[in-house]
Amino acid sequence: MTDEAKAPDWRAAFDAAQASRTANVVCMKWGTRYGPEWVNRLYGMVSRNTTWKIRFVCFTDDTTGIRPEVECQPLPEVRFDAGRIGKYWPKLGLMQHGLGGLEGMTLFLDVDLVIVDSIDPFFELPGRFLIVREWKDPHLGYGNSSILRFFIGMEKAVLERFYATPEDEIIGKYGSKEQNFLTKAVDEATFWPAEWCVPFSLVCLPRNRIARFFTTPIKPLGGKILVFFGSITPASALRGEHEMRKRVGQGFWRPTQRRFRPAPWIADYWHE
Repeated sequence: MTDEAKAPDWRAAFDAAQASRTANVVCMKWGTRYGPEWVNRLYGMVSRNTTWKIRFVCFTDDTTGIRPEVECQPLPEVRFDAGRIGKYWPKLGLMQHGLGGLEGMTLFLDVDLVIVDSIDPFFELPGRFLIVREWKDPHLGYGNSSILRFFIGMEKAVLERFYATPEDEIIGKYGSKEQNFLTKAVDEATFWPAEWCVPFSLVCLPRNRIARFFTTPIKPLGGKILVFFGSITPASALRGEHEMRKRVGQGFWRPTQRRFRPAPWIADYWHE
């Protein structure tokens, strides 16, 4: 039997999800950077923006304060040396077989997203494994793992490949980035339509950083989910600031956290 014949057929699982209009939505929260209110807001946004029957699960190390509608489960185990390759690898655990007793189509969402339109299309687009195309150096073919869709257990080889990859290769080839490794480790990655997943920093703000200081971020035309990266979060965008604790690198000294005018329209979507 060929490897292709042995490969799991995602199409049957996809058709089953379409027939029942049932899927999982999962998120992860670990450490202290994000409190339970981030999970609660994400649940509220998902509930308001889909007509599908959803099982919403948060994989977390602390269930305190998470609303009762959210099913909480322990973080899936991933073995890695955080001191050597970095600490942002727990998402790979989502690829394990039998994850939390879940089955079928599963949409993963980071907790720091803002949903601005129906997410039904994210369940209805055919594909085995879908991921956002990374905006920086898109020619490299890497994804941004803020929004993933996969079928439980179908990508279990990802963890096997991770454990088989030397740490020097994780650091050198993949830049110690989970999303870089994940994009290349799955058997068949497809990118979401670019207009669905909108990067706040690139679409809602001017490129010129001086002009940004005097600009109110604009609501994107179209788009379904706002993606935040770097030192801007939905909370800081509401204030017109960067999150100083999320700044990467030293940069140059700035006398104020303000980077642009507040974006009050985010609160219309980002709430429980």
